[in-house]
Amino acid sequence: MRNNKKITICNTSVHPGETANLALQLPEQYSCSPLYMPIKVIHSKKKGPCLVIFSVLKGTELNGLEIANRIIKTITPSQIFGTIIAIPVMNVYGLTHYPLTLPTGSDLANCFPGNETGSYGERMAYLITEEILKKADFCIELQTGGLNHNILPQVYCNFDNKHAKDLAKMFRSPVVTNVTLEGNCLRQTTEELQVPLLVYQAGEAMRFDENVITLGVDGIKNVMRAIDMLKKEPIQEFVPIFSRDEDWIVAHKGGILHPKVTLGQTIEKGEIIGNISDPFGADVNEPIKSLRKGIVVGVNTSPLIHEGLPIFKIASFLDYDKAETAIEEWDKKQPDSYIS
Repeated sequence: MRNNKKITICNTSVHPGETANLALQLPEQYSCSPLYMPIKVIHSKKKGPCLVIFSVLKGTELNGLEIANRIIKTITPSQIFGTIIAIPVMNVYGLTHYPLTLPTGSDLANCFPGNETGSYGERMAYLITEEILKKADFCIELQTGGLNHNILPQVYCNFDNKHAKDLAKMFRSPVVTNVTLEGNCLRQTTEELQVPLLVYQAGEAMRFDENVITLGVDGIKNVMRAIDMLKKEPIQEFVPIFSRDEDWIVAHKGGILHPKVTLGQTIEKGEIIGNISDPFGADVNEPIKSLRKGIVVGVNTSPLIHEGLPIFKIASFLDYDKAETAIEEWDKKQPDSYIS
């Protein structure tokens, strides 16, 4: 067994066998006081890969925050091979200034790889890239759906990256979905650094969901076993289904949404999956038809809908019978069913 070496983050050396609580100083606010991004490092004496786990890029991903914290609390240096760098809240500004994500209102994910002399977000991204991402061998980002948008648990990755796709399968979420690098600077940055990135997305923003949290914690540990950071354990086999395409259906009329479908349900092209009615009692009812065959992986949970809001997210699959069976089998193993 090879011994690990010390790792340096935030000008602090963490020695093999140590757990460290660190704080990365972020750019100053107008009050002249900087924010600090808390970082937890679990550094084994035994050599192995470096896994970076992070959440809260937008400020609302509370499920991800809780998953990262539970990983921190349940793993010690003696249990693992290698190093875990866990960041429960990457965008401290976004969490503490909700609903503002950054002083400019931009998305932190699109500020990568950053610029030491750029905007506030670019300076943050530069620090994160230099101090964290360049030390990683693997990355897992923890996301939720948006406000009032409930998402069926799934893992996103770039299917062109075979290593990432294989690891996504090991997470054992019901669905693995392809994402391209286009339009996401964080994904482009990890790809350029040759660091496989998995994105676990489930549940709603600003809400805790115990099923989603438990699945996320177990999924991270499954990935850690796959990359030899944790000892292998007998597990019940499950093969997720792969989707190359997802799209939101948007509302063409404002009013009260009455969904007729649930997460994980298979729908046909042209099927009525909901209705929008007039909130003031007028005899007006707008049926919402699916534009294609697919499986519902996202639902707007707010009854009040503006015209143009996304209301149902539909994923496409090559073999719908296989996909439907796989999701049903997965659902039976959950403490609370997603499919009613």
